[in-house]
Amino acid sequence: MALLSTEDGECLYAMQLASASTLPMALKVAIELDVLEIIAKAGPGAQLSSTHVASHLPTHNQDAPIILDRILALLASYSVLTWSIVKSDNGCVQRIYGLGPVCKFFIENEDGVSLAPLLLSTHDIVTIKPWYHMKHVILEGGLRFEKAIA
Repeated sequence: MALLSTEDGECLYAMQLASASTLPMALKVAIELDVLEIIAKAGPGAQLSSTHVASHLPTHNQDAPIILDRILALLASYSVLTWSIVKSDNGCVQRIYGLGPVCKFFIENEDGVSLAPLLLSTHDIVTIKPWYHMKHVILEGGLRFEKAIA
């Protein structure tokens, strides 16, 4: 017996396509902020709260841990990060995050190699912006890169 009907499966796939840019953009932000490196430097198997990670960032934004927690939760929902819930000494419940197996490809290895630069260049505004002009290129002609920088 199928868990999902064909229509439900198609609907889920449509939803996945509609939000397909969310995961790589969240990972891009995490890489730009060195979040994966911060967690990795805490040691093998370490799990850190968004507040702890944010304390390593050059920011005075008091909302940074809250915003960062949303990004980390999204990455955890795709198993990029691991997560657990812990109760702090003051009784507050918070999520803590660790590196998922895929993270090893986005953190520099012993040879200094990482896929992070590939992700960053693939999702850079210079690469993405021309796609916003594709419709006009098809309808009006021209080159999408020229439209993007015009």
